[in-house]
Amino acid sequence: MLELLAVALSGIVTYIERVVFLASKRVRPPRRALRYLPLVGPAVLGAIAVPGILAPTGVLSLSETLPAVIAAVVAALVQRFTKHLAVALVVGLAVWWGLVFALVQLGLRQG
Repeated sequence: MLELLAVALSGIVTYIERVVFLASKRVRPPRRALRYLPLVGPAVLGAIAVPGILAPTGVLSLSETLPAVIAAVVAALVQRFTKHLAVALVVGLAVWWGLVFALVQLGLRQG
């Protein structure tokens, strides 16, 4: 019960901290904080995506990690050259599925 109260209170405090800047025109984040705000999105995306790529089952394993890493690199390269996110996602997924299929057929990974 104490954990639930701690989570609820931290959620309320976090919400209030964010609403103060939206509700008041006079209260603005410090300039130092404004400089780093554009970096928050990529940092959060990286924090969410990297563990899923490097340890998709929660454990570092070459047969589990390698297809995801290769697919992510291929998708990043395709996106960089084509500038189309949808194409990069489809190509990355196709590479991942192909590598997983190959590993299953070779008996190096369970299907």
